[in-house]
Amino acid sequence: MDLDQLREEQRYLASQIESPTESVWLVPHSIVFGVDIQYVEDTAFVAMAAYNMKGNLLETFVFKTGAGMEYHPGYFCFREGPPLLRMIRKIIATQNLIPDVLLIDGHGVAHPRQLGVASYIGLKTNIPTIGIAKRALLPYEGELDIARGSQLPIYKHNSERQKVSNEMVGVVLRTQDDVKPVFISSGYEVPLHQAINLTLQFSDPYRICNPIRTADHAARAYAKGENLPGVIIL
Repeated sequence: MDLDQLREEQRYLASQIESPTESVWLVPHSIVFGVDIQYVEDTAFVAMAAYNMKGNLLETFVFKTGAGMEYHPGYFCFREGPPLLRMIRKIIATQNLIPDVLLIDGHGVAHPRQLGVASYIGLKTNIPTIGIAKRALLPYEGELDIARGSQLPIYKHNSERQKVSNEMVGVVLRTQDDVKPVFISSGYEVPLHQAINLTLQFSDPYRICNPIRTADHAARAYAKGENLPGVIIL
């Protein structure tokens, strides 16, 4: 495994991402996928939960496949990306279901090399993506208010965690009053303000937005061999 080569690939892919200015056009029947993975050794148990913009769960899918490469900090997209791509392509091919937006448990451009797994998936599929992570990869300053919707900016930093510009690449976002925040960034073709609004829209009443939360529960249950009523196994 050549991390120098992977680093260069990340930088090349990141250079293909332009900051979007227009929001993704979404209507009540638009489809939003939440995605998550659980691992047992080198096996990836992938789950995707399809919601419409009204907040209704349409379907939940699970899929078992091999993991990508072993985990290395900062290179998560090369471990998580390949299993996610296989499942997205399988759903499109077999279920005739194409998401309008993907909500991914991970980072978008709020990454030391501006290429988290959400950006990687967006580039590879040409589907708009949002990164919704549980911890930050880039430093930020300030004290976050306890109210739902409170935000702090995350600015572009390099891999040595040095601030390189005043370009805001993400936010620390409180999705419920006085709970731990999440870390939001555009993955691909979704402006940051829309990424924030969609995260809040789907995060009632929990900290983690419902599509990702549903996918997380399904992936965990599938990895444990539990019964999955109503879930489609691909």
